[in-house]
Amino acid sequence: MKFRLAALNILLWVAATTVSAQMTFTLQGGITYGDVAECDGKGFTTVTLPAGTDLSGLITAVAVDGSPVDAGEVTPNPTTTTLNYDELKVFTYQNRAYGFRFVEDVWFCAVFVSDCHVEHSGHDATSTSAMTAISNNIIAMGRTAYTETPKVKFSGVEGLPSDYIPKADIVFSLGDCDADKDDHTNFLASTATLFKNANIPFIFVAGNHDFSPDYWTGSDPDYGVTSGTSGGAAADKQTLKVIKENNSYWSSQGVFDSDGALEYITDANYGSYGFQPWHFTFKFKDVRFYCANNYWFQKSYDGSFTKALGVLLARATYYSPDGTINALNSFVDSHRDEASVWMQHIPFNHGSDVKRWWLDQCDAGYGYYIKTTNTSEYGTDVDVELWSNTGGTATQYANKKRDALATIIEKTTNPVHFSGHVHTFADKTWTNNNHSTRDYTVAAPGNSSQSNNAYVVLIKRGEGVKAVVQTQF
Repeated sequence: MKFRLAALNILLWVAATTVSAQMTFTLQGGITYGDVAECDGKGFTTVTLPAGTDLSGLITAVAVDGSPVDAGEVTPNPTTTTLNYDELKVFTYQNRAYGFRFVEDVWFCAVFVSDCHVEHSGHDATSTSAMTAISNNIIAMGRTAYTETPKVKFSGVEGLPSDYIPKADIVFSLGDCDADKDDHTNFLASTATLFKNANIPFIFVAGNHDFSPDYWTGSDPDYGVTSGTSGGAAADKQTLKVIKENNSYWSSQGVFDSDGALEYITDANYGSYGFQPWHFTFKFKDVRFYCANNYWFQKSYDGSFTKALGVLLARATYYSPDGTINALNSFVDSHRDEASVWMQHIPFNHGSDVKRWWLDQCDAGYGYYIKTTNTSEYGTDVDVELWSNTGGTATQYANKKRDALATIIEKTTNPVHFSGHVHTFADKTWTNNNHSTRDYTVAAPGNSSQSNNAYVVLIKRGEGVKAVVQTQF
C-alpha cells in the first residue's frame, strides 16, 4: 500500500509540474520515437518498444518542445541512466518534471464486434450515431493510462504485469455490417474512418447480409445474378471492393508483420469470374490471423449474364469451394508453427439454424440448396434433407464440412476461432470425430437482451490468445 501511495504521489507531482512542455528522445536501433511513444496529456508518456529491445543505451539524444537540449542538463541524464521495463522514470529539466514508463510490446489486445447492422430495419440494428459512439469508446479504451480505472481487467494470466491496462491495438468486425446489400457508407463512417483517424488497425469481413450469392427468399429470388446497381452480383462486388480497399490501406500503413504481409486465399480455377469470397490472412505482432468472408466454404459464382438475357429467374452458375479449401490447407501446412486466430461470420455450432448455413441453404422455410455445377467434396451437388432434419444426410454433410475446417485449424499453434451471425454471445467448443475447436461467438451490439457488445481479447506475441472478456462499449 505504501508503495502504491508513493507511486501515486510521484505521478501527481509529474502531472502538476508538467504543463504543456514535452520531452522527446532520439532512440537507437532504427526505432522512431513518434511511433512508440504515447503521451496521455497529463505529464506521463508510455514508450512501448518491440519485444526484445535492449534498453541499454536506448536513448541517444533529448529534445524539449522539439528543440535539442544537452542531455547532461537533464536529471538523471537519459543517455546514461539505467532504464528498466515497467519502471516509472522521472526526468527533470529546468524545474519541470517529465514522467516515462518503458514497456516491452509483448502483450496486445484485439477487440471483436459483429452484426452491427448499421441502419438496418430490424435485425438488432444500430444507428450510425450509436455505432459511432461504440467505436469512439473502443478507441478511448486505455488511452489515458494510469489515470483511469481500466475498462477491462484481466486476472490470473501468467506473466501479465499486474498494472497492465488494455487498449485496442487492433479491431475486428465479423460481418453483417449494415442493411442487406448496402453500399456500406454508414458502416464505414461509423467504424473504419474513425479507426483510421485514431491509427488503430480495423479489419472487417462480410456476413451473409453483405456477401451472399444465394437467393434470399423463394418469393423474391435473386439467384446471385446482376440486377441493376443493387442486389445480386453488383452488391457483392461492392462489398468485396470496400473490404479490399480497407485491407490495402492498412497494408500501406505497415501494420502487418514484414514476414506476414496480407495475402488472399483464393481458388486459382475461378479467378476470372471475380466473385470469389476473397478470404485473407496476415500476421500482426507475431500472431497469424485468418479471416473469412461469410465462411470458409462460401462458393465462387458467375452471375454476369443470366438476367441480361432476360431470364429473370435463372440461377447464376455456382462452383464448389474445394479449390479455396485446398489453397487454405496448403497455406496452413507452411505456417503450422505460427500462433493463430481464426474468424468467419458463421459459428461452428451456436444457433438453432447454423447447420443450414453450413449446407449452403438459403432463406428458412423454402428448402432450397444452391447446387454447384461441379461434383465436389465440399459443395452441394447432391440432394440432402431439409436443414431442420436432426439426423441423416444433412447432419452428416454439415459435420463433414465443420470437421474439414477444424482439421485445418488444428494444424496451427494454439488456435482460437471467433464468429458472429446469431447476435448472442457463446463460448462453445466444436467436438466431433476427435476434433476440438473453441469458437467464441460475438453478440450484436444492438441486441438489447445482451449486457455487452464486444469481446476484448488478450493476446501474447508468438503464443496467441490468453484471455477473452465480454465488454460493454
